[in-house]
Amino acid sequence: MAKNAKGFGNLLTPGLANTKTALGEGKKHMTAIMHLAPHKQAGVGNTCAFASPGCIDACLNTAGRGRFDATQNARNNRTIYFYAEREAFKALLVKEIAAHERKAKRNGKIAAVRLNGTSDILWEIIFPELFAMFPDVVFYDYTKAPHRCMKSYRLPANYHLTFSRSEENDADCRRVLRSGKCNVAVVFENDNYPTTFMGKKVFSMDGDDKRFLDPPGGQVGALYAKGKGKKDNSGFAVPTCSLVKLGGA
Repeated sequence: MAKNAKGFGNLLTPGLANTKTALGEGKKHMTAIMHLAPHKQAGVGNTCAFASPGCIDACLNTAGRGRFDATQNARNNRTIYFYAEREAFKALLVKEIAAHERKAKRNGKIAAVRLNGTSDILWEIIFPELFAMFPDVVFYDYTKAPHRCMKSYRLPANYHLTFSRSEENDADCRRVLRSGKCNVAVVFENDNYPTTFMGKKVFSMDGDDKRFLDPPGGQVGALYAKGKGKKDNSGFAVPTCSLVKLGGA
């Protein structure tokens, strides 16, 4: 898609344009995803305040189409626009979500939107009205902010979160699992998943990206390392030899 005067095409990308999001697409839901520049890449702020060094190194920002300079430039420009023109950004986001929902309804599907494709922004704080404006849209994201996954924390009813493990937040993972509000996504070094981890049965999250269709919260979902994560040595991707130490099988 051609860039506009702001330096990017749209805020939202159709789910079919993302390899994993496309898995399961064409069934009940129609997905759109927003990719901003991760962490401090755009030089205007930190979009991943809870990111660990391992998370930053293994980020999927450069996977797939992310390896192209044009894609990175668009993500940087979206992020600059978010910080510099907050209200205009919100107006454009609302417009695109509305268009996405209309298209989904025309196709007899439910619209789903992942706002943090490559970021970890607390949208329920930044744009709280967004979720009420689109009560029939399913919003979902991964997050490393543990307080968002506590039962005492109020999320919009149509916003589903999955907590992400890093090499630094095992204690937070256990708190989230005890809370039972969110599942915990764990990256393993390969697809030879353990049957249990941190005392919980493990199910696969690699089949598709629709985390809102996962089992109820308080469980562990397995992802295998992809892209730069395959070369991780920080502990972000759990090696088999660490499973016993960390409470695995």
